[in-house]
Amino acid sequence: MGRRGENIHKRQDGRWEARVLYAHTSTGKGQYRYLYGKTYAEAKEKRNTLLAELVMPASCSLSSSEPGTAERNVQFRILLEEWLESIRDSVKESSFVNYSYLVKKYIEPDLGDYEFSEITTEIADSFLKKKLESGRRDGKGGLSPKTVADIRSALLQAVDYARNKDYLCNIKGKVFNPKTPKRPIRVLSHIEQKKLETAVYKSEDAEHLGILVAMYCGLRIGEVCALQWGDLNLEDCTMFVSKTVMRIQNLSEETEAKTKVVITPPKTDAAIRTVPMPAFLCRYLMENKKEADVYILTGTTDFMEPRCCLGRYKRYLEDAGIGSLTFHTLRHTFATRCVEKGMDVKSLSEILGHSDVRTTLQRYVHPSMELKKAQINLLEDFSIRGQNHSHEERISL
Repeated sequence: MGRRGENIHKRQDGRWEARVLYAHTSTGKGQYRYLYGKTYAEAKEKRNTLLAELVMPASCSLSSSEPGTAERNVQFRILLEEWLESIRDSVKESSFVNYSYLVKKYIEPDLGDYEFSEITTEIADSFLKKKLESGRRDGKGGLSPKTVADIRSALLQAVDYARNKDYLCNIKGKVFNPKTPKRPIRVLSHIEQKKLETAVYKSEDAEHLGILVAMYCGLRIGEVCALQWGDLNLEDCTMFVSKTVMRIQNLSEETEAKTKVVITPPKTDAAIRTVPMPAFLCRYLMENKKEADVYILTGTTDFMEPRCCLGRYKRYLEDAGIGSLTFHTLRHTFATRCVEKGMDVKSLSEILGHSDVRTTLQRYVHPSMELKKAQINLLEDFSIRGQNHSHEERISL
């Protein structure tokens, strides 16, 4: 069995084979060295030894800032591979897959053939701006600011790794950071929420329970997909959120499948949390309770992946006469309703699984127009006309 993304696999003759990219032809085709061992550990050790030899410089220059310290140089493609290898065991699999994707699809094709010392701030800026303007593979314009920002993040992490390893670095100062516009966030109106809830309660399918959990507990779609009955404490009206379902790229060379579905811990430690449930929801769930290893969304021991859950959710929207909305609309709506009812932001932030209260305030708390009107009318207490009007209303009553 090969190791994910390591280019090490077991041959039919019983030996382990490690493949190492060491150069490219003039046409960009990769050139590889093949190393063999009786065990996986032996093949990996030979691979790591060769990688160390490849990143050693032909000649070294002395750092002017730190006399006596040799700064090394290396082809950027090899440095990127070294950086990815260094973070493999310290980040989640989904994060590692995402970084690998950004490196292989965007960074290596444009910058991989440079010597790392040749890459300046101007070159990095030009690279990112080009991706923003015309980075799409189909030639139909640029990548989104969010995608370019992700590419920038991977690039700068590799640069930080290089600096820590004493590679000669000429990227100085701030690197171009695309402005990411805030998307308008949609929240269900009170009428829409009642319509959707009515449609949900009419259903006898197991997934309607997941829709209710998202609507009244603020869970993300992947968290809903991963929720099992054993995660619920119906006597205490709480649920423990500790995992999420997501589809990621498959880096294994032993299958042709491009993606795979994994159950993994949430993105941050704060997202592992105990969430209180409203009493009415707890009572309703009690009526539908299943065994501990059964998934709430399916009613079986098999989980449902997010894109299937999204398809079922959209059917409920159609039944309710509501247009197409993202599943995350339920989370936005939950947060907004909590604010409307006076929940303190710190409690809401912990329920949502945010590590910073500012995220809750800036991203998820969006008072409705009804609440804004009620708040603005509080100014009547400071107005002579408003006070008189309120006094006249009290007399007429």
